[in-house]
Amino acid sequence: MKFRPFAWFHSLHAKLFTVTALVTSVLTVAVAFSITRNSRRELEKYSRNLSIETSQAVETEILQRWNKDFHDFKDPSKIKELLQSLAGPDRSIFQIDVFRRMPGSDQVALVASSEDEDKVDWGKEIGSHMEISTPQSELVELTTGTRAWKIYLPIRNLHPKFPPYGLIRAYCDLERWETVWQNNLNNTLLRLPMVILGEFILLWVILGSVVSAPIASITAAMSRLERGDPSARTDVRSNNELGIIANRFNLMAAELQRAAAERESLIDEIQGLNTGLQSRIQGALAALQSQNQELEKLMEGNALLREELSQQERLAVAGQLTAAFAHEVGTPLNLVNSHLQLLQGQSDMGEKTRERLGVIHAQIERVGDIVRKMMDMTRRRVLQQEAVALGPLVADLQRLWSPTLAIHGIDFEWEAPDPCVLFVDRKQMEQLFINMVNNSVDAMPDGGHLRLTAQPDGPDRWLVRLSDTGTGIPAEIMEKVFRPMFTTKPEGQGTGLGLAICREIVRAHGGEIHIDSEEGVGTTMSFSLPRMISAL
Repeated sequence: MKFRPFAWFHSLHAKLFTVTALVTSVLTVAVAFSITRNSRRELEKYSRNLSIETSQAVETEILQRWNKDFHDFKDPSKIKELLQSLAGPDRSIFQIDVFRRMPGSDQVALVASSEDEDKVDWGKEIGSHMEISTPQSELVELTTGTRAWKIYLPIRNLHPKFPPYGLIRAYCDLERWETVWQNNLNNTLLRLPMVILGEFILLWVILGSVVSAPIASITAAMSRLERGDPSARTDVRSNNELGIIANRFNLMAAELQRAAAERESLIDEIQGLNTGLQSRIQGALAALQSQNQELEKLMEGNALLREELSQQERLAVAGQLTAAFAHEVGTPLNLVNSHLQLLQGQSDMGEKTRERLGVIHAQIERVGDIVRKMMDMTRRRVLQQEAVALGPLVADLQRLWSPTLAIHGIDFEWEAPDPCVLFVDRKQMEQLFINMVNNSVDAMPDGGHLRLTAQPDGPDRWLVRLSDTGTGIPAEIMEKVFRPMFTTKPEGQGTGLGLAICREIVRAHGGEIHIDSEEGVGTTMSFSLPRMISAL
């Protein structure tokens, strides 16, 4: 740019330069003055905080070592060593004094000082500073003509309800900090003219590149446009107001094209977001469906547990009722039996009377057996597992079943691989098979067929099935047949405990019992029992 002195004074560049130079010069001087003044305040504040922190460090050290070294200030020499390690004539903290409270008063006595105790200046009025709750500081003039911070800090008692142990006084000399501040001030005054000159040069360059050059470029482009040159463009690339004005007509077409491109890009982005959102919604729905399925399984399991608990409670109630019944019936039976034995022991009794007493005794024994069997049905016995061959077991039980089966016209058959040896409690197996056969007999009042089979169920169990051709179980009561005290038999012909006890026996042997029944066709009961591994 060609420099023309007289024309320049009328230009925007000159006016901006003049105003900005004056403003920046004033601001620079003001900032320099403020910085130097604030630096002095900060140095004073720093020295004050240093004095307070040092006093607090002394207080902390005294309290931490109170019971060990400084108990009741009985060893001033150790306190003096502590103070001399923190203060001295060659340090900012040149003196620290420690006073103790006199017993029964607010007066204090000097304990130790980092200086010679004989030279320490103190009076009784120092004790008034022990009532302060926070460190107290004040600027004082020293005899040397310099200023110093004087800090008072009470030594708090380990028991909050009691008065302080004593008082700490610390002095911080500001002479070296005044020297630091004076050096900073001299350096600032020396460098300030050079800083202002540098600002003028930088301001000239910036205004030339930011204002003068863009205005010249805009003027030239406008002149070309006035002459009818449609390709007139300005090379201004700044982002300020001049750059916006210069580039407006250059960027108009590009702005329209960029706006269209941004619109298309925004549409694509929205479509992508919709696709992603739909995918997330589907994933969330799938996760929710999976959680709902898990919740349904948990609810089913909870229902089964509640059903199981209800059945166990019914068994417990049945056991309690049976025990109460046995107690109430057994006691009078024992009394009757005792009197009966006394009567039978009389020698002058007629033969006919003795025969009748024998019948009565037999019937009393029978009632006692019935009571004991009812107790055995509800009492949970400890498993006494042993090797039990299924064939001999069924043969023994068949001798018991045969009269009943013959009376009802029921055919019985069974088959199982040889050998079929179970690892079970024989007594419970007898009760299990007897209960199941009795139920099948009750289901075939007009005769029928009863079949017992056994087959391997894995390497360590046998699967046993008992099928009958009876009346079957209605579907609506299928879920209730294992409930204790539930029965469809007429009153006085069933207790409702048979199948419940059967399931408990099978479960005690690690298996589960299942029923397949069709009304009018028959019922099949399946359950697994452990096999005797050593017999294989």
